[in-house]
Amino acid sequence: MSMASSQTVSEVAPQAAAVEPKAPEAKAAVDAQAPAKRNRTRPYVILGVVFAVALAGYGVVKWMTAGKENTDDAQVEADAVAVSARVGGMVLRTLVTDNQEVKKGDLLLEIDPADLTAHEKQAAAELAAARAQADAADAQVRIVEATSRGGLSAARAQLSGTSSSVANATAQIAAAKAAVARSQAEASRADTDLARAESLLKDQAVPQAQVDTARANSLAAHAAVAQAEAQLVAAGDQRASAQTRIAEAQGRVEQSAPVESQLAVARANAALAHANADAAEAALTLASLQLSYTRIEAPADGHLSRLAVHPGQLLQAGQMVVTIVPSETYVLANFKETQVGEMRPGQHVDISVDAYPGRTFEGTVQSTSPGTGARFSLLPADNASGNFVKVVQRVPVKIAWASVPSDVKLAAGLSADVTVHTR
Repeated sequence: MSMASSQTVSEVAPQAAAVEPKAPEAKAAVDAQAPAKRNRTRPYVILGVVFAVALAGYGVVKWMTAGKENTDDAQVEADAVAVSARVGGMVLRTLVTDNQEVKKGDLLLEIDPADLTAHEKQAAAELAAARAQADAADAQVRIVEATSRGGLSAARAQLSGTSSSVANATAQIAAAKAAVARSQAEASRADTDLARAESLLKDQAVPQAQVDTARANSLAAHAAVAQAEAQLVAAGDQRASAQTRIAEAQGRVEQSAPVESQLAVARANAALAHANADAAEAALTLASLQLSYTRIEAPADGHLSRLAVHPGQLLQAGQMVVTIVPSETYVLANFKETQVGEMRPGQHVDISVDAYPGRTFEGTVQSTSPGTGARFSLLPADNASGNFVKVVQRVPVKIAWASVPSDVKLAAGLSADVTVHTR
């Protein structure tokens, strides 16, 4: 075994000796191939690293912005009030200057009130005249009522009295007829007595005196008949006159009967007079209002802007005088339609105003517009026309300030950056 092993060693030694001279060349070849492999794999490594960094950055951004919606399309807004003249006239004086702070009710300027003062006095005089006419019409109603009702009562009383006169005259006629009959009977008896006395006088049976007495009685009886007949004729005339007066009284009753119609006419005239008085009162109220409009006052608290009038300038009704920007402001943010799905009133908002860099203000979502900004534009898009291009719409969101420091002045129109916490 020692001989075998020595032989093996002796055989291996020359092989190892033969290999040793080739080792430096192989090493050099391997060293040359290694940079080439590294150059081929380096872009992939870099790309992988970049992808990993981007993915990590995206994850970090998503984690940091989770539950937040942000936009820089936001502005500080205020409900500016454009103050206009309600009546025309010459500007008498202005009491304010541009950018001045005012309170509600402060006098801004005055318009010359001379013309409108004269109109007010004229309206007051017309009102006084109309009221006097209304009072006269009311008095006329009372007069017509009293006169018509009194005339009707008098006509009815006269008719009743005339009817009684006719009845009395008829009774007097009957009495006169009876008197005529009685007097005729007495005259007949007196004639008979006279004839008997004259017959007896012939026979010397009675004295002459008795005959004279009988003749006198006969004459008296005939005179009584004539008187009774005259009374009968007079009673007939009285009845005819009474009957004529009845027709006259009936005519007066018929003339006085439409009392309500006469009152209706008088009351209609009174109502017209009162209507004229009301119209005159309304005209006076309008004249007083127009006179009060010559004093233009601030309708709200705020700051003045764009003062457009000066003393001596002639104003027209409806012409803008000045704009009042209220001190109370808010933020109007235009979010994409993909951002407003989870927005609700009351959610917390972080606001950064460009005029105050580095400062963050707090607010709350107050309301969301019921339509997009494009829908309320002057020329809204009409997708039914066939020229449809899908564009991400913007939805206005109104944000109220939670608190604003006293040293911060937020003017309307300032740009802002808004972040809404939806979770």
